[in-house]
Amino acid sequence: VCYIFGEPVQYLVTDITHTTLNTVVLSQLRQADAIANEIIMQAGLYRKISQMPVVLIPVHFDRDPINRTPSCRRSVVLRPFITNDFMTGVPAVPGSVQLPLQVLNQMVRDITKLDGISRVLY
Repeated sequence: VCYIFGEPVQYLVTDITHTTLNTVVLSQLRQADAIANEIIMQAGLYRKISQMPVVLIPVHFDRDPINRTPSCRRSVVLRPFITNDFMTGVPAVPGSVQLPLQVLNQMVRDITKLDGISRVLY
């Protein structure tokens, strides 16, 4: 299951943003990761969330197909995870003690402000 933050998606995604591992893409991912982890630290949740992969995907939502605007943005997926042994675990549920909604909403708000980011997903 994947949740997309923001307004409902209006248009089908029919292509992806050309993405290679270059300095721009890596910088985008590092910035999103730094924002998410800084917010986790500030909220005092560092010990409650065992790990939180931040994934950059080449999907540009909300492009009107009639305008034929090329796909040029990417989206960020947050995957907070709770485990004791790093072999098994469960996702951190939004609104739980491990991941309060205000913390998640702040991550979404701040990551969405980054240049070239289309949406944040969970």
